[in-house]
Amino acid sequence: MIGVIRAEVLRAHSGANTLAVLLLAAFIPVIVLTSDDTLGRMTSLDADTAAALTFAPLAWSFVAAAFAGSFGVTREFYYVSAGRTVVHSGFRRVFVGKQIAAVLVGLALTVGVAAAWCVVAAIVLGVNGLTLAATADVVRVVLGALPGAVLGAVMGASIGWIVGNYYATAAIVLAGPIALELALLGTAPDVARFLPGLSLAALASPQNHPGLLEPGPAVAVAVAWTLLLVAGGWVVGRRRFA
Repeated sequence: MIGVIRAEVLRAHSGANTLAVLLLAAFIPVIVLTSDDTLGRMTSLDADTAAALTFAPLAWSFVAAAFAGSFGVTREFYYVSAGRTVVHSGFRRVFVGKQIAAVLVGLALTVGVAAAWCVVAAIVLGVNGLTLAATADVVRVVLGALPGAVLGAVMGASIGWIVGNYYATAAIVLAGPIALELALLGTAPDVARFLPGLSLAALASPQNHPGLLEPGPAVAVAVAWTLLLVAGGWVVGRRRFA
């Protein structure tokens, strides 16, 4: 199993596609930060509130983790190598290995983005005459992004097994949370907050989306979605290679 996990992690950071994943991981919080008037309100906020709002986009790092997790699965379907991999190592070992590798890669991406975001936040706050401080809200966002990345990576890999197609899976894991779910949060918040992407975002308690679940209930909802998708991925994957 260790060999399978090592091979999957190696695949995750090899090839030109790695750069695309890294750029996506860096770009997601930028998209979220510039999607509303947060930057325009900086000068009217105190330093602690401004810092919390600046770090809130890190709650969406799970999107990049989910894409990286799905990519580890769908790339094999794209290059028609999934069958050979399963025959060589066995479905159970491949399934579990890809899930664990997805978690490791997702965590690495999130930690890296969080470290880089400290520089971004310091610049944004400094331009507005404010100083970056590691407040409780900032720490909560950063720490909450980590379990979001873990569950998001597992969800992404599971969706990859269910859908199989690279492009369709990418559309689901990327556009689903940022476009569809956020749109529903504005029109049907009582439903939207229980969707998988928004339950993951709620784990970091982002201050710019107060309509989300509290972190406690969000954990239960996110874990339930994760278990459901893992079960679906296992069943569909086994049938594909039966």
